[in-house]
Amino acid sequence: ARMYVIPRRPDGQPRDLLVQGESGSDRFAPQLASRVNECFDLGTPMTLPYEGPDGRRVSALHPLRDPQGQVVAVLGADLRASDLTLEARERLRSTLLSGLAAVAVAIVLSFLMARGVTRPLKMVAASTSEIASGNLNVCINIRSRDEIGELARSFNQMVEKLAKAADERDRLQQELVEKQKLEHELSLAAEIQQSFLPVSFPSSSRFRADARAVPAQVVGGDFYDFVELPDDHVGIAIGDVAGRGIAAAIYLARLISDFRTAAVRADSPRAALERLNQQLLVRSTRGMFVTMTYPVLNPVSGEVYYSTAGHLPILLRPPGDCRIETLRGDEGLPLGISIRPRLIDRRLQLNPGATLLLVTDGVIEALNGNHGPVTFDKLADVFCKVSPPDDRVVDAVFEEIRKHSRAPHEDDMTAVSLSWFGTQGGVAS
Repeated sequence: ARMYVIPRRPDGQPRDLLVQGESGSDRFAPQLASRVNECFDLGTPMTLPYEGPDGRRVSALHPLRDPQGQVVAVLGADLRASDLTLEARERLRSTLLSGLAAVAVAIVLSFLMARGVTRPLKMVAASTSEIASGNLNVCINIRSRDEIGELARSFNQMVEKLAKAADERDRLQQELVEKQKLEHELSLAAEIQQSFLPVSFPSSSRFRADARAVPAQVVGGDFYDFVELPDDHVGIAIGDVAGRGIAAAIYLARLISDFRTAAVRADSPRAALERLNQQLLVRSTRGMFVTMTYPVLNPVSGEVYYSTAGHLPILLRPPGDCRIETLRGDEGLPLGISIRPRLIDRRLQLNPGATLLLVTDGVIEALNGNHGPVTFDKLADVFCKVSPPDDRVVDAVFEEIRKHSRAPHEDDMTAVSLSWFGTQGGVAS
């Protein structure tokens, strides 16, 4: 390579100048003369390939200016073309290597970035598959603060809510199964309890009995019973166990059996209830007792003996008369409370065509709309409207309840009627 400076002569023309090169002093090649003059004249850089004594060369010219902007000299550089080509190749090779390195780095960075994005997404996809298969014990452990981390946190919150919803669903399902099981057992209990009650009622040409019990729940604590006694006498019982539902039903199951045994062995209604009271006290259950009324009918004479243990009074409708009478006898204590229930026997002589009606307090409450004072006025009105020979008093009572009382009812309801068609007459004493 050679560097040279060609100053302008005083007359304004360039002069020949020896240049110092790699091989000593050489005079300018003639081919450069015109280019140097152009550079002086135009004042712009330029290049010129030419044939030198040592082969093809390339010269680069650049004008040098004084402070006033006038071209005062030309700076030149002269290179062999082979050296320039070699340098260009080296630079191209360096550029290509740099480019390839940059591409490789970009590929690696892209792979790492793509992996950083796809790996969490694969984790989300795998966890979603686990959830779809029913496994809700999954959690994505990504702690980054970018969108992927936010997605993972949202996913974990979703899984947690799904797990809670699944637990709640299982709990409700279990409760439903238990409820259905309980309903089935209560249904069986209701069938068993109904089997304790008479399905047919005693009747003859001299008398007719009727009864119905409707529990407030599936099972209840009200009951009625008919007992065949010696000398063709008929015992008619109605009772109300304290409380309602399962506890009352369990208490009632044994009570009915004990009552039937006591009624057959006793010689009077009072004696039967006192014997039953003793049995209840032996297996005393806290807070459990029963109110009862127990009349015994002589179908031939129409004579009735009855005893009441804290139960509602008996209603009497005389034949051909709507003046409903309330019979005394409610001074006794409920059974299962005291060893001395203060029971007495009372006697009643029925006239032919007379009807007795016995009910539990649930009937009175239903007729009164489950509120207000307990009175027998509405029951007496219903009792009065039904007359022989179609003496369906019990049906009429429950039809009136159906028409004017809103279900569900708060208490069990039971009604029993007894009509006597004999020829003897008498009064209560």
